[in-house]
Amino acid sequence: MEKTLSTLIFLLIYVAGFLSISGFGKLILIKNNFGSRENFFEFGIYGFLLLLILSYFLQFILGGSYLVNILIFVTGLALYFLFKSKKNKIKTHFIFLFLLVFFVGLLISKTHEDFNFYHYFSIKELFENNLRIGVDNLNTRFFYSSLFIYNQILYVIPFLNFKLVHIPIFYLYICSIGYFLFNIYKIKNNDQNLYSIFCILILIVKFTRLSEFGYDYAAQFLLLIVFHKIFFFSDNMEEFKKAILIFILSVLLRPISLFFFPIFLYLIKNRNIIKINKLGILWISILSAAIIIILSSSFLRTGCIFYPITNTCFDEKKVFWSQKNYIEDHSNEIKNWAKGFYHQENTKFTKINDPKLFSSKFNWFKYWIELHFFYKIFEFLIILVLSFLITYIYFQKEKLSSNQKLFSRNLYFLFLSLISLIFWLSTLPQFRFGFGIIMIVIYLFLKLIFKRSIIFNIKKFNILLIIILIFFNLKNFNRINSEISRNDLYRFDNFPYYTEQKIEIDKKNITINKFLIFEIINKSE
Repeated sequence: MEKTLSTLIFLLIYVAGFLSISGFGKLILIKNNFGSRENFFEFGIYGFLLLLILSYFLQFILGGSYLVNILIFVTGLALYFLFKSKKNKIKTHFIFLFLLVFFVGLLISKTHEDFNFYHYFSIKELFENNLRIGVDNLNTRFFYSSLFIYNQILYVIPFLNFKLVHIPIFYLYICSIGYFLFNIYKIKNNDQNLYSIFCILILIVKFTRLSEFGYDYAAQFLLLIVFHKIFFFSDNMEEFKKAILIFILSVLLRPISLFFFPIFLYLIKNRNIIKINKLGILWISILSAAIIIILSSSFLRTGCIFYPITNTCFDEKKVFWSQKNYIEDHSNEIKNWAKGFYHQENTKFTKINDPKLFSSKFNWFKYWIELHFFYKIFEFLIILVLSFLITYIYFQKEKLSSNQKLFSRNLYFLFLSLISLIFWLSTLPQFRFGFGIIMIVIYLFLKLIFKRSIIFNIKKFNILLIIILIFFNLKNFNRINSEISRNDLYRFDNFPYYTEQKIEIDKKNITINKFLIFEIINKSE
C-alpha cells in the first residue's frame, strides 16, 4: 500500500511538473507571439531555458530554497492554464496519457554512472549554498558539471529532498519524442515525416530507460530538433530563432554541443535569415542572459572565461581560485580516455605508453576502432540503417522525380554534418557525445541513396507507434522486475525512487545514498 501511494504521488508530481515547465514555455511563445508555428512540446524546452536563467540569478540572492521551488512549481501550473493556445490545441488528458505511457522509463533503481561520481554532489552543493567562488576547489569534478543542475535544484522539495532530481532530464527525452510526434500528426510533409519517424524509432527503441542517459544524451536529443528546424525550415526566420534558443540550451547542458555549429553555416546562404533587425527584445534578452550564464558560471567556478578552451583560463597569480593547470591536464586526460589510451591492454595492438605519441597522427584510431567503435557505434549504425529502411519500406513511395536543387541542398547539409562529425571524432569520440550528429549523417547519406519520398499514412504509422510503445513498456517492466528481484547493491527496495540504504557506523544509523561513493562522513566522538 505504501509503495502504491508513493508511486501515485511520484506520478502526479511527474505530470504536474511537466505542465508547470510547459507553463513557463507558454509565457515565452504565446504571450509574445513567438513564431507562427507552434509545437506543444516545445513549451517544455523553452520553459527549461527560462527557468535555468531564473534559477541561476536566484542563486546569487537566496541559494536553494524549498519555498522558492514550490512557488515556481505552482506559478508554472498557473501559467499553463492561464495562457491558452489558439492554434494546434492539445487537450490535457492527451498529455496525461502521453506522459503515462513513458512513466515506466522513469522508474529506476540504479542511476547512470556519472551521477555516482559528481552529478549528485554538484546538485547538493548548489542547493545547500549560495553560489561560491572557486567551488571547483572543493571537488575538481564540479567544473564540468552541467548547468542543467540549475533546473534540477528546482525539484528538491520537502520530504522527498533529492529523490526527484532525475525528472527534468527525463522531460527533455519526453519533449523530444513529443516534438516529432506532434509534427507527424500536424504537418503534412512526407520528407519531414520520414525524418520524424526515424528519430522516434531511435529514441524509443534505443533509449528505453532513464539510467541509460544523462546530460550528454539529453543534449543530443535537442540537437536532433535543432537540425529539424534548420533543415526543413531554413527560410523561416521564426524557426531559425527557435533553433538558436534550443541550441543554446543544448550548449548549457553540454558545451560539446558546439561541435554541431557547422550545420548553422547553411544559413549563411540565406541573406534574409541572417538579418537581425527583427529578432526582438525577448529573443535577444534570453540569448544574452544564456551567454552571460555560460561565461560567468565558468569564471566563478574555474577561473576560466570558458573552461573547454583552456586558453581562456587565468593564471593562479591573477585569479586565486583558478583551475587552469588542472583543467589543462584533465582535458588531455579526458581526450586520451575517449580515444582508448587507458584501455589499450584490451586490444591486440602494442601498447603506447606515451600519451602524446598515442594521441598524435591518429595513432589512437585503430585502438578506438577495436575498443569503442565495434563495442558501441557499430551496433548503433545497424539500428540506424534498419530504422530508416523499415520506415522507408513500410510506407508507399512517391514516383521518382529528379530535383537537382533538393539533391544539392542535401549534399551540402551532409558536407556540413561531416565537418561536425570530424570535430567530434578528433576530439572526444565517445558515442554519448556524438550520437546525434551520427544520426544526422546517416539520415542524410541514406536520403541521397533512396531519393524517393514516402507517402505518409496515419493508420500505418499508428500501428508502428503502438508496436514500439509496447516494446518500450515490456522492456521496462522486465527490467523493473529484475531490479526488484536482484540481491546486490542496486536492488529496487526504495520503489519508485532510486535506491537508498541505511548503514550503521559507531552504533548510529546514518542514511547514505548508495551512489554517494565519495562522500566523507565525520563520525561523532
